[in-house]
Amino acid sequence: MAIRCIVVTPERTEFDREADFVALPMADGELGILSGRAPMIGRLGFGTLRLQTAAGPERYFIDGGFAQVEGDVVSILTARATPVDLLDSEKARTTLNEALEMPSATVQEAEIKETAVRRARGLLRASR
Repeated sequence: MAIRCIVVTPERTEFDREADFVALPMADGELGILSGRAPMIGRLGFGTLRLQTAAGPERYFIDGGFAQVEGDVVSILTARATPVDLLDSEKARTTLNEALEMPSATVQEAEIKETAVRRARGLLRASR
């Protein structure tokens, strides 16, 4: 039985398709979803969303957000979902270097830097 995967960004619904398997980049690791999974809500991290569809595998960079699984529907709300084929690994490496050079003298600056570094590392992993 297929799983329906819906990805929504603030601008629009990025896609709505059926898949046999979905792997979510959660904040604390990857979570695989098969048909019949128990309901859940979780916080997404920065990483690769993987879908196994009838047409073959698909991969997208997910920029954080939230996921809900209910029935055989996976709903994802994220800042952006970019096909990994459109990512540039050199640009991702530059983004990581810039994030690592950010100031972290205050608690607020350290939190901003940590988020930027996690985002850039996820982007670099997805671009490979």
